[in-house]
Amino acid sequence: MERFRRLSLPVLLPVLFVLLAVLWFGIQFVTRPARQDVGALVIGSVVYAGLMTAFFGIGIARTRRRAGGADEVNRIRRAVKTGVVPPDVDPAIWTAELERARRQYRRNRWFGPVVVVLATALGVWLAVTDGPVWWVFVALFVGFLAVSLVDTQRSLRRLTPMLEDLRQRPQRTAGGPAPGATWTLPDAPG
Repeated sequence: MERFRRLSLPVLLPVLFVLLAVLWFGIQFVTRPARQDVGALVIGSVVYAGLMTAFFGIGIARTRRRAGGADEVNRIRRAVKTGVVPPDVDPAIWTAELERARRQYRRNRWFGPVVVVLATALGVWLAVTDGPVWWVFVALFVGFLAVSLVDTQRSLRRLTPMLEDLRQRPQRTAGGPAPGATWTLPDAPG
């Protein structure tokens, strides 16, 4: 998955477009009645994939630009999973990104369950009214909720000490080390 995330945007976005189009077509093909026109499904899948690729592409580009590139985004994700901040990072950028991640995870604590409960209710309603294939989606939503809750709590526990570690490190500025980051003796009178 990390290699997939490292792809440049001109490579990543077409791959994402194809994956989304195939996924949406497959879902629509399985859940829609047999009388559905396949051409309409293809057109709908292409439109859906195009819109979602544009949405995700803008988000991915903004995240990469803020963090300093795709490799740095991957390093941040890996650090959140392990709970260890590498020694050679820019504390200013990493603090901002980890604060952003902490806000997102805090939001996920209440927003994730709300979305999953609504999606599960919709899935149950569709399973009862449309067909039993929707029970598979209900099971997926419940699984997503469990994984999301565990991941959110685990990540929040790791982020606090990581942020404390970064705040204790000397902050770099564009012109060199931050004031107070290094100490030198005054010049001797001459």
